Amino acid sequence: MTGRLDSKIAIITGAAHGQGLAAARIFVEEGAKVAIFDIDGEAAEKAAADIGQSAAIAVQCDVSDSTSVQSAIDQVKNRFGRIDVLHNNAGAAFRKGGEWDESQDGFTLDITEELFDKSIAVNLKSVFLMSKYVIPSMIEQGSGSVINVSSLAGPITGSSSHAYCAAKAGVVGLTRALALGYGPKGVRVNAICPGLVETPLVEHILSNKEWVDSFAQGAALRRIAQPDDMAKVALFLASDDSSYMTGSIVTVDGGVSIRN
Repeated sequence: MTGRLDSKIAIITGAAHGQGLAAARIFVEEGAKVAIFDIDGEAAEKAAADIGQSAAIAVQCDVSDSTSVQSAIDQVKNRFGRIDVLHNNAGAAFRKGGEWDESQDGFTLDITEELFDKSIAVNLKSVFLMSKYVIPSMIEQGSGSVINVSSLAGPITGSSSHAYCAAKAGVVGLTRALALGYGPKGVRVNAICPGLVETPLVEHILSNKEWVDSFAQGAALRRIAQPDDMAKVALFLASDDSSYMTGSIVTVDGGVSIRN
């Protein structure tokens, strides 16, 4: 590895599994110290142990709750003294396989207000809260990179999960606003829009092999993404290689959206 993140301190939310865990591994390989934030504290501890606790620490955090977020961020600042990278990766789709019911996301006329609020809290409010309480330390040190995870389902292609679409479109808007507002202070803010990624978040989709094969054939690269595909883009945005990028919405979908 090239040491592109040497001496940098990074927070990655939702990092016990999937894309977040892949990013944590790559960030550490490139020289960073990483705080693995996850609502599942036990899973976060396991991930940190697997990576190596000299380079990764586990922090239990509900990213939709202000008190939990502030406490978790304070732990990182007390341990490392600074935060150079914030990767807002945590998210939830609130869909499962089988017959639809009111516990799931769906069309606006079908979903409950409670489900809508829950999706906004996990997928959008979390980005607001994490940014609100991390960016001040980045401003103080005069530098920092924030990487938010949106989705093709929000700003580009839409989907049948209306609450998820609304939240992920909101992430794009917030990304651009943060970039414009805090760029003069040395803080860069960019977003990644993944296509379909093979993670536990979309097990309900992956279980339908025929649908997945059809989706893959609709991509120019003829495959769905792996977590490392997103993690490598996050690494670029976290590193000084992207030092003149801010407010960018980076589509990483294997070419799905160019067909649409």
